[in-house]
Amino acid sequence: MLGLRLRLALICAVIILHSLATRAPALAQAEDSWSFVITPQVWASHIAKNGFTAPSGLGYSPITSGSNLLFNQFRAEDSGPVDSVNPQWGLQLAAQKGRWTLAGSFQYVTFETRSDVMYSGAVPVVCAPQFPSDCLSLGARAAQEFVDTTRVDMDFSVSYFFPDVIANWLDFSVGGGLKVIYATASREYGNLSPFAADVAAIPSHPGKGLYGVCTKDDCSDLGFRDRVKTKTWLYGLTIPTSASFHLTNDAKWLLPFSVMPFIGAETRDDRDVVYRAEQNAYPIATAARDFKVKRLDGTTAAYGVTVDATIRWLINETLSTYAGMRVQYIKGHETYLAYGPLFGMSVRFGVK
Repeated sequence: MLGLRLRLALICAVIILHSLATRAPALAQAEDSWSFVITPQVWASHIAKNGFTAPSGLGYSPITSGSNLLFNQFRAEDSGPVDSVNPQWGLQLAAQKGRWTLAGSFQYVTFETRSDVMYSGAVPVVCAPQFPSDCLSLGARAAQEFVDTTRVDMDFSVSYFFPDVIANWLDFSVGGGLKVIYATASREYGNLSPFAADVAAIPSHPGKGLYGVCTKDDCSDLGFRDRVKTKTWLYGLTIPTSASFHLTNDAKWLLPFSVMPFIGAETRDDRDVVYRAEQNAYPIATAARDFKVKRLDGTTAAYGVTVDATIRWLINETLSTYAGMRVQYIKGHETYLAYGPLFGMSVRFGVK
């Protein structure tokens, strides 16, 4: 519902701003005057890797069997998006004076990823304790994990423009900025095998579900849930850089190519979910006190890059539109990778 309201708001903004811009007087102004640009855009992204959560493909599914904790014996395969395209809706605002530009942008997206959780234990077959006929063979699928993620981006930057680096052919700009990303995710298992369904319903478990959760490192307070949540903050510095090639002599058709490196940190709160158990005294953990949990949250260094290649048409002094491709890569606790076509329209006020 929020996504629909956002789309309608962006469409209305384009119509209203275009109407206002076409009525604005095209008067020549001084070099030191301000102009303002607003740009709604949509990125039709294909999210190949969801790095904002720690899916089972990167850890281990905490499915249990009776009193034996079968951590480290399940892995995820074929982790990927449920939908081929997830539109990311954005809005950019810029203030320009002379060769300087102050800019801010906002971006919003929701998407779902899915993983097949496979049995990869030390024994060829594992069976549910209450129903010995419900078993899994090595390499069989126990369940699928579904991760619903909502992501919000904010970017702020200042840049300096160098016109005609190559006369009538190339312009260039470079600057510095700040990026903040906030992502929340809800995770649950679905399409359970009979084995997984039986394990999730064991009466002796402290709670129901296939996610093991504990606050202590020895997991003496172990409990189970059928759904867990994660929140992630990514924050750091950016270096927005752009080269714009003139495709026509009148410079109404341009080929902008922009690269924005990012370096910073990621802080993740996985709400005490257990992904892996490290052995203490025994080859296989037979009780909560026999192992120490390994978590996939906290703060770690992060880096990445966003690359845009577009074709822009300067329709008149106030209006321009563009289309092209965007690729984004971010590496923090895990890897985020997305790519796809990018579309937008810019409206300028206070034309020089």
